[in-house]
Amino acid sequence: MGLLSQRSEGDDEFADLSLSGLQGLDDGPEESTYDLDDWSERGRAMLRERLVTLAVPHRWESELTLVVATADEAWVERVMDQVEDDLADALDPDLPQVAYDLADWSAEHRDELFALLEEEAIPFGVEGDELFAHEIDEERVDELVEAVVSPEAVPATVGDGGGDAMGELFVAADLLLHEPFSAPGALALLDARTAAAAGSAPYGMDRAWWDGVLAQADVLLGLLDADDPDDEAIVEHATRLRDGLRPFV
Repeated sequence: MGLLSQRSEGDDEFADLSLSGLQGLDDGPEESTYDLDDWSERGRAMLRERLVTLAVPHRWESELTLVVATADEAWVERVMDQVEDDLADALDPDLPQVAYDLADWSAEHRDELFALLEEEAIPFGVEGDELFAHEIDEERVDELVEAVVSPEAVPATVGDGGGDAMGELFVAADLLLHEPFSAPGALALLDARTAAAAGSAPYGMDRAWWDGVLAQADVLLGLLDADDPDDEAIVEHATRLRDGLRPFV
């Protein structure tokens, strides 16, 4: 039966036609729900503001539950990813901070320091001639500052094996960046990773940072050992490993 149908003879009303097939039209669009109880209050506040600014249709069932039309899911998830990226790069006002006076720094040195901080995903902010970082990152920021103002003071190699391994990892990553299926590059990476496991972190380098470097090397080794190696992924991870080590070798 179509949308318009003849009324039966038993109908008392005078109209000859009636509407049918309209059931379910008041149900509304399908909706998707996001439970954001693992987000910080600051993160949810940023998300609220961003959704309003971008005029994304949505509603909040509670402080922790976001509801959107399923058709807008991809859009909303892109916004959420952007907020998470912004949070990762931004200072948390609730955490203790330290300040660095950059008044005597040249523009080139400032740009170099900012690039290093961004490469290592260390949140920071700049107001005038002052740079602010979280107190928990102070030791690593101090090392990066020293690497910029006195690059000759940052040891490339030291006797504990960590510095040697750092240089060897850099060389191996550079080989794989240019030749992703290079046997010498793969062997060099394996040798460097083995040497790093036998020693401590390079002198002056933060242990957590060094563990992150070794984790990158492990990912790269896993890609090289795959049944069907992905050359683009190898180049991507080799580039990341090499560029992260470049300031220190």
